[in-house]
Amino acid sequence: MRVVILAAPLSARSGVYRSTVELVEAARGRGLDWHAQIGVRRGAAGASARDVTGVTEWVVDAHGFGVANEIRRTSAAFIAEADVVITMVPQSDLAVAGLRRPRPGRHVAWVRGLPWAAPGEQSRSRRWQLRAAAHWSLSRADAVWATTPLLRDEIRSVADARIVPAGVPPLARVHDGSTLGPLVFAGRLSAEKNAELFVALARATGHSAVVHGDGPLLEALRAIAPTALAWAGWSRAEDIWRAPGTFVCPSYREAFGRSAVEAASAGMPAVLSDRTGVAEQLINDPDLAARFILPPTALARWIEAIRSLDAEPALRRRLSDHISDNARHLSTGASLDAALSALGTPTRRNT
Repeated sequence: MRVVILAAPLSARSGVYRSTVELVEAARGRGLDWHAQIGVRRGAAGASARDVTGVTEWVVDAHGFGVANEIRRTSAAFIAEADVVITMVPQSDLAVAGLRRPRPGRHVAWVRGLPWAAPGEQSRSRRWQLRAAAHWSLSRADAVWATTPLLRDEIRSVADARIVPAGVPPLARVHDGSTLGPLVFAGRLSAEKNAELFVALARATGHSAVVHGDGPLLEALRAIAPTALAWAGWSRAEDIWRAPGTFVCPSYREAFGRSAVEAASAGMPAVLSDRTGVAEQLINDPDLAARFILPPTALARWIEAIRSLDAEPALRRRLSDHISDNARHLSTGASLDAALSALGTPTRRNT
């Protein structure tokens, strides 16, 4: 079975980009015929994987609904040869849904994030257009997958999705919660990531803090940040999680939560918003969940959570053990197994 993953356009070589490449590498490592077509915006940050076997990358210059036409033109030959095309972002869903020929043998829309803007992020008319486009494109797919129960429920009005979790390469556990460190944020600096709460938390606690990432809100956030907050830009996962600290994910909308899984895998204690898709998979102990899965607007509770972790070494170690163990079930290999099962394909491995 020849599988092509289509992800375009991507504004950065971050979450979806890395997951796409890792899935192809994992599948090909098992001897499976998987490929990726990835379209990135000109100047997209992050390390390119264009030299990875099975991965093709190109620059997307079109905007608006013209993106779908560019994706079709660029990917037509790959789609024609595929038994299955898996699309990873809404514009790719739309591009394949609108094809007359050549059509793939099967089209799966793997929804990795809410396909339309949340209230306040774009105008009402624009949000309506995006929702209508998502409804049309997802209704034409042969199957729809969602990465978490939270995301499945968010798109229930337009599609009945099967849960096929995303995955992250497990990192070596380097922390046991015994050592304090800065507060850590890792992600795109855009409205839905709620980095303003992270800045406010650093200011209110007087805690040292570091931001790994970039985005349209960088300068506005720097203007209100305390001097103890450092700005590291985009960093490699190994570099982000090497030093001890406490990971903070305050997002209003985080369909999966790759950084949360990476931090947990490394053993770093984490405080997560209740809008983080993997929150309940990483913290499923009721007592820990009540203390460290929080509403994204409840600053006082985030301050309390950070201060309790600072003051109670045993609690830090307990949280570190708990989330590190749970992160092992969210690996790239587990994600590939789930995808192959959903496709009705044996999860064969090299011997």
